[in-house]
Amino acid sequence: MKLGTLSLVAVMALGTSAYAIENVKVTGDIKVIYQTSDVELTAGEKAAGAETGLFKQGNGVVGVSPYNAGSAGGIGGTLGATADLAESVSAGVQVQMYTTLGLENNVFGDNMINAPYGETGFTNAFEERTKDAMNISELWLAKSLGKTTLKAGRMELDTPLVFTEKWNVAKNTFESLVAINTDLPDTTLVGAWVGRHNGHGSFDNRTDANSGDNINTRLEGGIRLAGSPGRTVNMDSFRSFGAHDTANGAYAFGAVNKSIADTTLQAWYYDVVSIADAFWLQADTKVAGMVSLGAQYAALNPKGTAETVGDSKIYAVKAAVDVVGVNLYAAYSSADKDGYMGFSNISTADKTNIYTGQGSIYFDGVVTAPGVDAYKIGAKGAVAGINLAAAYVNADGKDSPLINGGVDGFDFSASTKVGDLGLTAMYTIVNNDSDKTISPPAGNPFYLGRDIDTLRMIASYKF
Repeated sequence: MKLGTLSLVAVMALGTSAYAIENVKVTGDIKVIYQTSDVELTAGEKAAGAETGLFKQGNGVVGVSPYNAGSAGGIGGTLGATADLAESVSAGVQVQMYTTLGLENNVFGDNMINAPYGETGFTNAFEERTKDAMNISELWLAKSLGKTTLKAGRMELDTPLVFTEKWNVAKNTFESLVAINTDLPDTTLVGAWVGRHNGHGSFDNRTDANSGDNINTRLEGGIRLAGSPGRTVNMDSFRSFGAHDTANGAYAFGAVNKSIADTTLQAWYYDVVSIADAFWLQADTKVAGMVSLGAQYAALNPKGTAETVGDSKIYAVKAAVDVVGVNLYAAYSSADKDGYMGFSNISTADKTNIYTGQGSIYFDGVVTAPGVDAYKIGAKGAVAGINLAAAYVNADGKDSPLINGGVDGFDFSASTKVGDLGLTAMYTIVNNDSDKTISPPAGNPFYLGRDIDTLRMIASYKF
C-alpha cells in the first residue's frame, strides 16, 4: 500500500479498540516567500530581451537568473497532528500545500518547487511550471521498547548528509524505517533505512535516455556543484536515490556521544545502494562557556558504474566566541580537488552541514565542490528584539573543474516577531570571478561569471 493512500482515520483506527487516543496535538504553519534577484546579463541575453532586477517580475529566458526570471516565491503551509494510539505507540500525519494564488501574473516570475518527476515537455516558461501542489509530507507510526524507539513511514530526517530542509516554502521528507537507542551512557545510536525521498537532488546512477551517458560522469550532476537556487522539493514525486524506476535506497548508521562535558562527538556511515559509500566525523566543544570549536572530516566513495571516477574528501574547522551578546565566528573548509562529488544534502543537492556553508542563501553546497577551498567569517546577535547576522564567504575554485575561478560575497539577514508572526529579510551579494568562456554545468548558470544581488523576504505563522 502506498503511504499516500492511507488516511488519518485509518491510522488512528489502529489503536482505538484497546486504548483511548490521548495527547492529540494539532499543529500547522503558513509561510509566504518572495525572492527577487538582480543578475548580471551577457550582451546576448540583453539583446534577446532578458530582464532581471530587484522587484521586477522578469521573464523566462534560460540562464538569466537562478529562477529563470527576476523573482520567485509562493505561499506554503502545513497542517498535521500527532497522538498516542496505544501504550508506547504514537502516530503522526501532516499535509503540505503550495500555491502561487495566481500571483505569477503580476508578482512571481517563477515558483520555488519542481514539477513532479515523470512529467515531460516542461520548458523554462513559468506558464508550464507547477503553481499548486499538495502532498502528505508526514505519515508515521512509532513504538518505544525500553530505551529503543522504532519509527516507520514518511517523516523528517536530520543527519549530516541526509536531512530535511525547512528554509523553503515547502520541505523535503523521507520514507524511512528508523531505530534510535539510548542504552549506552550519554550516547545515542541511530540506524535507518531510507527508501525514498522527494528532494530535487539527483544522486542518480543511471543512463541518460537521450545521450546514453552515465549521468554521474558528467559535470552537470547537481550533487557535484550544489548551491542551487532552491527548487529543492518535488511535492508529489517520492523516488529512490538511484534511477527513478528502481528500489535503490540508503542505509545510515550514526553514533552521537556527549560523555565529555560541553562536547558532542558524531560518527556516521552511509551506504547509498549502488551509488556510493560515505562517512562523516564531527567534534564540537565549548570552552569556558564562551568559545566554541569544531572539526569535521567526511569522505564519499562512488561505486557501481561511477566507481572509477575517484573518491571525494573534505575537512572543515570552525571557531566562535560570544562577546557582549554577539557571536563572532570563522570557518574554513577544503575539498580534495581529485574528488568527484560535493557534500551537500543527498536529497536536495542544495544545503550542506559543512561549517562554511551553514546558514547561507547561495553559499551552501558549492563550498563543498571538488577542488574548492572556502572560508567564512561572520557575526550574529540581537538588537531591540531583532536578530541580526552578517557573513562573508569566499569559495576559491581555482583548482576546481566545476567553478573555474572563485565565488565570494556577503549574506545579511534580519528577523523578528510581531506577535505570533515571524518576519525575516535576507540579502545576498554574489561576486563571481569564474571564467565566462566555459559553459556552466546545467542548472547552475549563475556560477559562471555572473554577479547576483538577491533579496528574500519571509513571513511565517505557526499554530
